[in-house]
Amino acid sequence: MTLRIKTAAGGLLLSLGMATAGSAATYDFLAAANAGGGIGESIYATYDTSPFFTGPNLRITASATDDDDSDQFVYFDNGNAGIGVCKDATSGASIGTATNGGGNQCDPASDDGITSVSETLTLEATETSVIIESLWFNANHDNDPVTAASYMINGVTYDSGDMIADNVSGSGNYRIDLGFTLAFGETFSITPTSGSPNSYMSAIAVSAVPVPAAGILLLTALGGLGLARRRRRAA
Repeated sequence: MTLRIKTAAGGLLLSLGMATAGSAATYDFLAAANAGGGIGESIYATYDTSPFFTGPNLRITASATDDDDSDQFVYFDNGNAGIGVCKDATSGASIGTATNGGGNQCDPASDDGITSVSETLTLEATETSVIIESLWFNANHDNDPVTAASYMINGVTYDSGDMIADNVSGSGNYRIDLGFTLAFGETFSITPTSGSPNSYMSAIAVSAVPVPAAGILLLTALGGLGLARRRRRAA
């Protein structure tokens, strides 16, 4: 919703974007990874959502405390999967380029999900503050269900009791509802704390931060001032 107030005296136009119900943008990483024109089997040192998704940009990085190398990679696994962590790339891997379902670029190929408590995905708000509404996970490439795992997300542990069966573009996905605000320039992390199946982040839903009531009152006051000046001139 957009609120516009124009004062008669100064001709000032203020435009204010407001979050409304249903305004959350869902970034479907599972669909993006699917082969056949998707970005599956692609590897990124840093993944920015803006080239592929419409909405506030998020920057995603990967890390692993049990890896001797200084760099780990964000990995898109195609099929019924999504985003994971890759510790090592295959020799000659094309990093930062969408391969559209090319050969597996993680070495070993099995290490392309969030596979252990040592692996972490970190997300940063790079354009504006956002509300992290929900995350989706699956373990479709593993014998253990994702509900056998628990995750530390933004410092809070979530387990099977917090997971809601909710498929995005594929099957076997579970949603965790969050609802915390991620300020512009800040980050939050996702790390398994137990179970550790070969899981993937399927999707994320974000929405705009609602405008504080004080801001609306200020705009209303400016409109009232403009109306008062017009009345005085008319008198």
